[in-house]
This record gives sequence, structure tokens and C-alpha cells, in this order.
Amino acid sequence: MRSLKAQPMTRRLFLKGAGLVTISAGITALAACAPATAPTGAPAGEAASAPVSTEGATVRFLGGPWSFLPALDVVIENFANQWASENNVTVTFERDTQLLPKIQTAIETGGGANIIQYSSPPHIFANALVDVSDLVHELDEEGGGYLPNAPYQMVQDGKWLGAPLGQHNWFINYRQDWLKEEGLETFPDTWDEALALGAKLKAKGRPYGMTFSDQAGGDGNAVPRLVLWAFGGKEFNEDGSLALDSEQTLAALNFAIQLHNEAGDPGEVGYDDGANNAAFLASKLSMTANVNTIYLPALEKNPDVAEGMNHALPPQGPGGRFGYGQLPWWGILNHTQGADLEAASDLIRQFFSIKNLSEFYKAGQGYILPLLPNYENEPIWPEDPKLAIAKEMFKLALPAGHALPHQTKLASLIQDKILIGKLFSQACSTGDANAALEGVMKDIADLELLA
Repeated sequence: MRSLKAQPMTRRLFLKGAGLVTISAGITALAACAPATAPTGAPAGEAASAPVSTEGATVRFLGGPWSFLPALDVVIENFANQWASENNVTVTFERDTQLLPKIQTAIETGGGANIIQYSSPPHIFANALVDVSDLVHELDEEGGGYLPNAPYQMVQDGKWLGAPLGQHNWFINYRQDWLKEEGLETFPDTWDEALALGAKLKAKGRPYGMTFSDQAGGDGNAVPRLVLWAFGGKEFNEDGSLALDSEQTLAALNFAIQLHNEAGDPGEVGYDDGANNAAFLASKLSMTANVNTIYLPALEKNPDVAEGMNHALPPQGPGGRFGYGQLPWWGILNHTQGADLEAASDLIRQFFSIKNLSEFYKAGQGYILPLLPNYENEPIWPEDPKLAIAKEMFKLALPAGHALPHQTKLASLIQDKILIGKLFSQACSTGDANAALEGVMKDIADLELLA
């Protein structure tokens, strides 16, 4: 069986192989509640000394609701209930927007959940998760080999801590009708061209809304990195050393300052995850970076906006074109034993097969995209031409700290604290790129003490 060893996340590797909700406060306490000596259990799916039946087992699922697209919850629950009926297993669901305390309680008490669904890197739970490497190898074989994004986030010490459900990717959402007034059919291909267009649009009261902010766990991690990486900046080198303090980062920050001043909404430096959605839907913005959760609600509630908007890939800069991906995943807590472990493993194995997970991707209409290249020719892609860009985005997106061979605790903490969002917010608010970078480097030095 082909090895799934994590490799440095280069754009070349990504294209060859294919064709983040952040962790809230309490990370230190959560890490402490899973002692280093906690048993990991046998790898999920590994043959036991004697066959274990799933009949009569109970699987308790704990995850956040898919609040932007409730149809995704319906797909999961319909499949799980049918599978449970066929296998004489009881499956229960608990969904909570304040998920981290619930997971912490389940780990501390050894009960309350067997399968967890989460979106931030799993490393803070590592001592409390079952090794699901055998299960993931089966999915990898069926799907043609995971994109490097998956092992980067999910593998630690050679073990898969969970099965990646897919990836959220950020598109450029723009008002195509307003661009046509400027003589353009599509959004510009480069950041310099986007700046020139944005200045014209802002002069007409139609600014951009880039979430250069540390108040948004999703957008605040994603949007600044689209600019940082495009100008050649990055958080880390492949050997794990910090790379953020660089001329490329300063170039990205100085461009962001100019973009903010000449083309941006003044409030974008303090956006939360919903602010840009609301402003775009109110026709106050000509462009923002987001998943498809502006367009899909607009189809029903703001049809004029839906009619006038479209989506594009992020522009390219001197360092290239980059997308950002955040990976939700399912894992099994290691207090799950016997028949319950067999049942939890089989539920994931069956739901994550191409036949069944395809229904989940279809329902998302590009909100969550696959991480296996064999999905490229499956009938899962949005039929709406305004969402067709999703098929290109799933190969383009990279995770936070992508130059590393795999996610590290420091990289997770930088993401958790939204420090790249803070860096861009401070630079754009003050106009001083050097001071903003100096301040965030001090923040990272503090986090190194925790990592």
C-alpha cells in the first residue's frame, strides 16, 4: 500500500497530486486534559484477535451545526440513520456552536461522544484520538491519493488523527454587473489590476471588503494569506523556522495598506466572519473574499445581488496565485472501545466512501470541496455556472503554514490567535508595515513558549 507520509506543501506538489473555524480559548486546558500516557487504542479498522460485532453498539456524534447550509446536516443524519438501521446500531447526534468545551468534557469524562467533527487542526486532541490510519488508507486508495493538504493537517508521528471531510475554499465574490460598467467582464487576474479597479469603484461608493482583521476566525485567517502568499511571504520555512519576518511579507503588507486606503471599506480591519457577508448582500461592497455563503443565501433572499454577482479565483501577485483551504474532519475519541469502536469506524468508512460522500459534496454546492482527485470526474460539482470555479479551487488551496512538512503546535497557535489577520489589521489601521510586523513577531515569540 502506498505510503501517506506528509511532505512539504509546495504548489508544484499540490498540482501534481491533484491535477479553518478556529480553536477558541481554553486550548491549554484542553491539551492538559488529555495526558501523554492516554491509550490510543488499536488503529481503527485493524483486525482484532477475535471478530467484534457492531450489533447493539452505540455511536454518539458530536459536532458543530452546518449553520450556513443545514442541508449538510440532513445528508449526514439521513445516511447515519439508514446505516444504523441496517446494522442494528444506535446513533445519536449532538450539535453545538460552542463545540470545544463539549469535546473537552467528553475527553475528561470518557463519555458523551465517540465521533467528533471539528474544523481546526486536531493536534491539541492528539492524545485522545484513535489512530485511524488503516481506515484512511482505504479511502486514499479509492480516491486516488489525498492531496497534500490532508496529511499536512491530519498526520502526527506517522498516525492519522482523523479522516478529513473535505476543505473550505475562499473565492473572490464580486459584482459583475458593476464591473461591466467599468468595461470588464470578469474580475482582474492580478492584484495590481484589482487595485486599479478598486480605486475606481470606491470613488463611486462601491469599495472592496477584504477581511484584514483578527476578529474573524475563518475569514481573518484566510483572506490575509491570499495576499501574503501572492507576494511571496509565508509563515514558516520547510525546516520549521519562522519565515514571516521578510521583505516579501513587508511587500504584501504595503500592498494591503494601499489596497485598504485606495479601494477598501474602512471597517474591513475589524470585520467579523459575518460582516462582509452582510455588507455584500446589502450592495455596499463590490468585492470580498468568502466561501459560497454569500451567493447561496442571495439566491433566495437577495435575488438582485445573486443576479449581479459572480465568483473568481484569487488574483495572482509576484509570488503566484494561491487559495486558502480549511479542513473539517471526523475523529474517534479513544475511550471508544469494542463494538462501539468497530461501529464508529465502519460508519466513517462507509460515509466517507466516494459513493456516499458525493451526496454531501453535492448538497454543499461548492461550500466544501473534496481532497481526493478521483472526485474530479464525479457528478458532485455545482451545476450553477457562477459556482463552476469550485472545480479549479479544490486544487489551488493551501493550508495555513503550508511550507511545513506537517502542522505544528506553533502553526496551530498562530492560526488560533488569528495573528496573520492581526498583522494585516495593524498594518492597514496604522499605515506602518514595519511596526505591525515587529509587534506580531513579538506575539509569536510569546506563543513559542507555549509550543
